[in-house]
Amino acid sequence: MTATQSNFLTNVHQFRGLAIVCIVAAHALHNFDWARSVSMFNLIDSIVNQSSVWFFFIAGYLFQHLSGKFNTGSYFKTKIKNVIIPYLIVSIPALIASLTFVDQNMPNGFDDLSILTQVALFLVSGQHLAPFWFVPTITLLYLLAPLLIKLDRLKWPYISLAILIPLSLYLGRDGVLIQLNLNGYFSAISKAMYLFPAYYFGMFCSRYSDQVNTFTKRFHIPLIVTAIAALYATTAGLYPLISFIFAFKLITALLLLYWLTHITFPKALYINQTAELSFGIFFVHGYFLAAAKIALEYFGISGGIITASLPAYMLFTLFVTVLSILSLLIVKKITGSRSRLIVGC
Repeated sequence: MTATQSNFLTNVHQFRGLAIVCIVAAHALHNFDWARSVSMFNLIDSIVNQSSVWFFFIAGYLFQHLSGKFNTGSYFKTKIKNVIIPYLIVSIPALIASLTFVDQNMPNGFDDLSILTQVALFLVSGQHLAPFWFVPTITLLYLLAPLLIKLDRLKWPYISLAILIPLSLYLGRDGVLIQLNLNGYFSAISKAMYLFPAYYFGMFCSRYSDQVNTFTKRFHIPLIVTAIAALYATTAGLYPLISFIFAFKLITALLLLYWLTHITFPKALYINQTAELSFGIFFVHGYFLAAAKIALEYFGISGGIITASLPAYMLFTLFVTVLSILSLLIVKKITGSRSRLIVGC
């Protein structure tokens, strides 16, 4: 590995740190009442919402980067150990809450099913806690790993991105559910089809990293203009049948990879440390968001929803992120090397 490649992957790692903060920020929006600040909500939501697109892009990038050492058996064992088992463990409190006192938005007839069936449906849909849809969704892409390795080595199948990306722009996250009139049990499949092009595009950007970096540098200004246009279309709600936010995330993924080769973050921001804990943060931050609503409602705030202001929202997002990090550090301190099996980091 050359010094340049090493530096570039460091920046991919930092990108993951930024992405997880944006994911927390997207979910934290819904702890506030934005009725008096609709325009601000729309702008912030357009920037941070669907930051999971970045996460899938990064996952695809790193998957291709490490593909030279790919072994099917060890790959799946690692994913079971570092993703599936932590998902099952961290899901326990949310499952208990969802089966007892929290009413989740599940399809009709769900309450008539057996407890074991309900648990299984929660786990395959990820609807027992807002961020948990991510695991069953990305697991579907993990299952494609042997095929994706073959496609990557052929190289030419990357041309399919010319069709796959526009398809995601048209479908959006729930397009498959809507087009086929499916219920929420199939949400992971719909989201996986929507996000697969981001994952595959990440693989492409890793395979052709030098060319992509050169392209981004050369067309830097047009890419920024296009990203701003996509952001404006998202914020203004133009052409709602097109998922402009997906285009915004892919374009900014290219720009962030380029910018992060030229940025040195102050150590006080703990970007690298946040990136190292990013998967764990994804697992636990939803609990702190839910706990905040419960605590605020206990103290008399209706629904646990705070009247929105930009400073309050930013401080709250920081607070939840820090709490998530501290909780993970405590788990790591107590469990040592076994923490990866428990919280994924």
